Amino acid sequence: MEIVWACGDCSVRDVVRKINLKKKLAYTTVATILSRLYQKGLVLKETHDSRLYYFPKISKVDYGKSAARSFMRQFFSSFGDSAVASFAQSIERLPKDKKKRLLKLLANPDENK
Repeated sequence: MEIVWACGDCSVRDVVRKINLKKKLAYTTVATILSRLYQKGLVLKETHDSRLYYFPKISKVDYGKSAARSFMRQFFSSFGDSAVASFAQSIERLPKDKKKRLLKLLANPDENK
């Protein structure tokens, strides 16, 4: 997803080129990953000049928010009151500006939509 977000729209070959700068992956592996991202609704695809292009359906920021909400729901569901207590304690250890921002978001969760 990082590459798709950075490119805006890209072909499988574009993604392969960028990935292979760091780690060698086969074209078919990258094609499978992009296909799965499409099936999960994270990317859209279009055909131009008989070439398939993928582009983000969700922004990186929105994905981050969604992932954080999902994590927190699962965390609190799994660990209950001890999770709440641990979370409250961890807020106290945050830098002052981050703590202030987090408390503001907790008070007004719709502010960042």
